[in-house]
Amino acid sequence: MKRNVFYLIAFMTGSLAAGPQVTIFHTNDLQSRLLGFGPNAEYSPDTTGDDATVGGFARLVHLLQERRKARAEDTQLTLDGGDITMGTLFHTVTRETGGELTLMRMAGYDAAVLGNHDFDFRPRGTAQMIRSALKSGPIPRLVLSNVKPSKESELDDEFEALYTENIITPYTIIEKNGLRFGIFGLLGKEAWFNSKTAAPLLYTDPIESGKAMIAHLKKEKVDMIILCSHSGIDENARNEFIGTGEEIDFARAMPEIDVIVGGHSHTAIFEPAIVGGRTPVLQAGSEARYLGEAVFTRDGERWKMTEYKLHRIDDSIPGDRAITARIEVLKTEVSRRILEPLKLLFDQPIIKTGQDLTRDFNDPYLGNILAEAIRQAGEGQIAITSNGVIRDDVIKGKTGIQQVSDIFRLSPLGIGEVDDAPGYPLIKYHFTGKDLKAIAEILAVGYRMRGNSYYPRMAGIRFYYNPYRMPFDTVYKIEIGTPESGYQEIPFDEEKLYSVVVTSYVGQFMSLIPNLSRGLLNATPRHADGKPVEKLSDAIIDADPGRAGIQEIKEYAAVMLHLKALKDNPENDLASFPLNQATGEIRMVRSPGISTLFKNAGLTYLYLPLLGGLGALIFWLIRRRRRKQA
Repeated sequence: MKRNVFYLIAFMTGSLAAGPQVTIFHTNDLQSRLLGFGPNAEYSPDTTGDDATVGGFARLVHLLQERRKARAEDTQLTLDGGDITMGTLFHTVTRETGGELTLMRMAGYDAAVLGNHDFDFRPRGTAQMIRSALKSGPIPRLVLSNVKPSKESELDDEFEALYTENIITPYTIIEKNGLRFGIFGLLGKEAWFNSKTAAPLLYTDPIESGKAMIAHLKKEKVDMIILCSHSGIDENARNEFIGTGEEIDFARAMPEIDVIVGGHSHTAIFEPAIVGGRTPVLQAGSEARYLGEAVFTRDGERWKMTEYKLHRIDDSIPGDRAITARIEVLKTEVSRRILEPLKLLFDQPIIKTGQDLTRDFNDPYLGNILAEAIRQAGEGQIAITSNGVIRDDVIKGKTGIQQVSDIFRLSPLGIGEVDDAPGYPLIKYHFTGKDLKAIAEILAVGYRMRGNSYYPRMAGIRFYYNPYRMPFDTVYKIEIGTPESGYQEIPFDEEKLYSVVVTSYVGQFMSLIPNLSRGLLNATPRHADGKPVEKLSDAIIDADPGRAGIQEIKEYAAVMLHLKALKDNPENDLASFPLNQATGEIRMVRSPGISTLFKNAGLTYLYLPLLGGLGALIFWLIRRRRRKQA
């Protein structure tokens, strides 16, 4: 009855010619990016027209308020596609402050799905974040339909309590202006694969779970079915949407969905895909650089999207002052809780650069410098990382000055193995020459199979490979050393051990080499005495063996302190990024020449052609004998 009265009044006033009009504002993958893109020192939300930064949560909220006024006659929803946290210094205190969710409450978000990075502090950390945010008032409704607590484990009890209290729900129904919006949330399979720290939570098939949610919402007689998805769509090398991906699959498999507010792939979809002619799939890039706005009108039994726009957020938009004030409070909390032990501050200038430094495989400077930082911090001969572990570029901006908060974004992820504090700890393995060859073989093929994020960055080692050799026997030379001290080639069959420093994240992949090579390769992580490492936590580097327990060396701290110390002139206030021949060195050298086809070839390389020739000979003899018998 209430809805019928709403429709009648709307029709009589002329505001609805074809039924009620709904505007959905949406974001995704905010990832704690509360400040703008660019050097943080240049982000100025209180003024306009004076910087080149984009994004910023204060600007996003101001724009959101303006667009709500412009659509005042419409029924409005504000939704998010997940990965609310993780990526900047702000997330390091999210368990204590609930800062990101609190800001979303201030911004007026209605609902959000949890993404894979929202579990980076494990289920207990997710629960702590939500509880902290609730202390300051209501938060957006959190929906998650295909991830459930485990009944057998106690490690997710705090998260389970949120389910019991209906703070996290499989679906929610929001009523506005007589309309009932049914909203459910899905975490995609690829996103779940990247949710290693979500254990022991249980995962169910997203499409099966989604169909069950739709059946519930139909029984509830909702007017509009909305999926908040953290699953992603597929892109090409230019980050352009190509019309496939999990969220497209969801729209095809569940045509009853009226709109999908997506996330995970960080895609700025300027022209949404209308799947099956009826279900729009939306995404607004990432990290508050865009605000999505979609307008819907009732078209019979369905809703039709009549307008859509991604609004770019830049320096033409002033920041909301209340949001800016709250962010300043969070900065103080970060400095007090995280940075004071390192004798650093959030806004402290730490280094400068003369150019942008990127993660592209044609731009080796940043990766080489960060690899050297963890090598020195861990006191190892070798260090290995990859482009995917480096999470941001260095943007020169006007002055080139980088603050502590800018540098943290380069290595922001992870949680301790022992101390439960933010940041991946450094570990130290020891490998033989044969082990290093196996690792190099995987590194040489990984990025070609999985993309730029798997491109390795190394310090203390350089190796050469010929891509035209037999698979998993492409590496023909490994050298240990540095550009300054020189390199020395090592034999592949020696038993001498070499120390290798990696993060706990990279270290977990070392044990997967037999699986990745289908049993052809192996690399056994060892301690300095040659005994195999039983579990990863046994290899964590202790920064202060004289103290009780293990004092983890965090990757982000190793990078910050290394860069802070790189003063090229004692009279300068700031160090400069060392952009020279040594840091620009290519350390995985592609060498396709004929002369290296058989250099240091393994026995497998020689046996396979021999076995192939023998097999061909046997096959020819059998055929010849059969022909004679015929």
